[in-house]
Amino acid sequence: MESGRRAALWIPRRAPRPGSAIPTRTTATLFARQELLAALDELTRIDPVRSYPGRAAQAVARLASARAFRLELSGAPPVTRGATPAHAREIVLPLRDGRRAIGTLRLYVVEDPSAEQLRDIRWAARIFCRGIAYARRLVGGKLGRRRAEDVHALLRRTPLTPRERDVVAQLAAGRPTRVIAERLGLTVSTVNTYLKRIFGKLGVHSRVELVARLVGTSR
Repeated sequence: MESGRRAALWIPRRAPRPGSAIPTRTTATLFARQELLAALDELTRIDPVRSYPGRAAQAVARLASARAFRLELSGAPPVTRGATPAHAREIVLPLRDGRRAIGTLRLYVVEDPSAEQLRDIRWAARIFCRGIAYARRLVGGKLGRRRAEDVHALLRRTPLTPRERDVVAQLAAGRPTRVIAERLGLTVSTVNTYLKRIFGKLGVHSRVELVARLVGTSR
């Protein structure tokens, strides 16, 4: 029943001519597309930021059917998962933030990936690099190039209320919802309500997008 539902997701662009074979997609191809969507979901889920590198690297490794991986990021200890099998082949993915090299992801596979798999893996690695850049801005003490004074000056030019600006400033400092609530004398539920209003006013959809916009680059 499940395979039937998956097959129904693909519709030919044009109807087949009389007497011609009806095009079909194999179960393996449909499964690969499902894996790609699952990887995209994990790669774009930045929170919690401290576990993002390992989680996202695991998502890329699954696309390659890797038995193990080793993630080496500048300024961070290596992250390894799985046991490298004997006679494993190594896929080396350089990781870059713009022109700056930020590390390497090494995948250990038993069989060489297909050309389509390799294309998907490289695509996922590019998204992974962007996620790493966002996550690093959110880690306490490394929130990008804008100083706290610059962030407050920027917030004063937004349509936010003073209380909403207080919430955003705390968020930009890398503090979780519970800590923001304690510092501002609010409940967690109230902080979440403020965040929904803030997202709507500023046209963002997540904390990651909000903080990246505030602290991403110097003016």
